[in-house]
Amino acid sequence: MREIKAGLDAMKKAYPNFAEICAREAFAPADVPCVADEIAEAEKSAATGFGLPDRLVLPAVRRKREAARRRIELMKRRGEIRIGMPRVLNMYSMAPWFMAYFQSLGIRAANLVWSDYTSEELYKEGAKRGAIDPCFPSKIGIPHVHNLLYHKHTAKQPLHYIFFPMIDCLPTFLDNIQSSRACPTVTATPEAVKAAFTKESDLFAEHGLAYLDTFVNFSEPELLARQMFAEFSDKLGLSPEENARACRVAWNHYDGFYADLRRQAREQLDRLEAKNEVGVVLLTRPYHHDPGVCHEIPDEFQKLGIPVFTMDVLPRDPDLLERLFGEEVRRGEFASPMSIEDAWKNAYSENTNRKVWAAKFAARHPNLVALELSSFKCGHDAPIYSVIEEIIETSGTPYFCFKDIDENKPTGSIKIRVETIAYFLRRHREKLVMRQAKMARIEARLAELERELRARHGTVHDAAATLDHGARHGSVERGAVVGV
Repeated sequence: MREIKAGLDAMKKAYPNFAEICAREAFAPADVPCVADEIAEAEKSAATGFGLPDRLVLPAVRRKREAARRRIELMKRRGEIRIGMPRVLNMYSMAPWFMAYFQSLGIRAANLVWSDYTSEELYKEGAKRGAIDPCFPSKIGIPHVHNLLYHKHTAKQPLHYIFFPMIDCLPTFLDNIQSSRACPTVTATPEAVKAAFTKESDLFAEHGLAYLDTFVNFSEPELLARQMFAEFSDKLGLSPEENARACRVAWNHYDGFYADLRRQAREQLDRLEAKNEVGVVLLTRPYHHDPGVCHEIPDEFQKLGIPVFTMDVLPRDPDLLERLFGEEVRRGEFASPMSIEDAWKNAYSENTNRKVWAAKFAARHPNLVALELSSFKCGHDAPIYSVIEEIIETSGTPYFCFKDIDENKPTGSIKIRVETIAYFLRRHREKLVMRQAKMARIEARLAELERELRARHGTVHDAAATLDHGARHGSVERGAVVGV
């Protein structure tokens, strides 16, 4: 068993599955500094009024003192506050931001509690309370909150809040897009979940906690800071200044988190190129990193020695983007390597936009193939099915897909399809090797021809120089170099 495990671990290290890495690391504690206000500074505000007792100061001063005292009490409680968050939907991309934000304010990482990963047991246990019909990733919102309420919230370790934000828009790295909205079904899911738990009675209040479905806009950092302050100022005792500092820390951590993943992905891409191997790019939404939503399909490819890349880890190094997109940009086909206007005009849904861009990336990289995953009834994926397929297949890149994924996991069917895809990938790699060998022969022949031409040119050049010298000095007779 140890040998088998050692072999699997070695395989995972050599051929990383970035979907699994993102699903694990996104929810890990953030290594960030604490930027919370000092309690001693807050206590100075409570001491205004020249030390006079409350009954002798003006009402405005008394109110200021009372507010400062309330804030001090809340600040002292931060280390004990426990916040539960469902491990669903766009939390798979934005969790690093929230972890850094709360930790930088003094909330302990151990008190930021995530629901379990999606499983058949979790889904069946919590899905009886209500239904959100559109797609499976939205349906599991209720089971995940159920998991927090009935498993993570205990008498010994109670949760104070369940925080399930309504993420309206996402940050973007793309150029010339209309917007970066989240799916409206995904955005509204927290509100639908709240309705399921408060329809007959407020189960959150009965369990002694509060449910927060804060509306947030990640494409507008200043607005986001105001939204977070409005929600947590009276719950954590925040000042506007420390809230702003916490948001800056969160953005720095978020950017660094994905920059590190892209660095790792670049190393893998370079290795694939050096060894003429093939990797898979997952064209999917971030919540398909959840092993219970993607049914561990990426893991099956990793077991076969095929690295799996996600959209957000694809490298954006200038030299690589120049190699893949530079010529087309100079021809004016699109404005920049980060543009998708040549392929998709209705660029307002961020995760849709990223799928299109990742498809363009995979289509232009010789060592990458595309694997599209899509959930049943995904209204944003349906319009781009043909767009994605055309982008990929126009370049001759292999394209595979698993569409209409839902709660059912047809294990046998998945294994058969993965094995079939793996066969075609082996054939594709053979073509890469043959093409590389052919290119090597062409390069060698070109080098040989260049040497011959240079040698011939050198002979002619030497003869011409001799003629010129003789003509000037009269030492070369006519016809001395005939035949040159």
